[in-house]
Amino acid sequence: MAGARGPLRLVASTTVKQVADGSAAADVPAVAPLKPESVAANDVLSAAWDEIVPQLDEAGLVSPADGPAIEITLSAFVASRKAYVELLEAHSVLMWDAKNERYMKHPADAVARAQGALFLECAKQLGMTFVSRARTPSAKGAADDEANPFRPRSS
Repeated sequence: MAGARGPLRLVASTTVKQVADGSAAADVPAVAPLKPESVAANDVLSAAWDEIVPQLDEAGLVSPADGPAIEITLSAFVASRKAYVELLEAHSVLMWDAKNERYMKHPADAVARAQGALFLECAKQLGMTFVSRARTPSAKGAADDEANPFRPRSS
């Protein structure tokens, strides 16, 4: 079907990329970094680390070099979550501005959006989203006997 911008272009097939021998992905051990002191000193950030990093480690998605990226990602996650909780408690994205005698957008809305967007961008780099994992080269490869239910069937 052709639209205003021409025919719809669909991806013909999806392939799993192999991790090339000698690449950084093949050379870096998949072991979680140690929790930085700055994270351990913050109870909320430390709890987020304890909740998320072991899962990333189990999936083989992190290395000791990822510590700073994880810290920034979790900081954005915690800030976004805090702002969303504040919005939920306010029951509105609007609030009364007594100084200007009008309604205005709740400041937590902008914080939630900005920090949420930052978190998602960082999360992509760490393989924390389905799409980023689908695009990350696999060390296992096609030699595995498990069938891929998402691979298009050949006719």
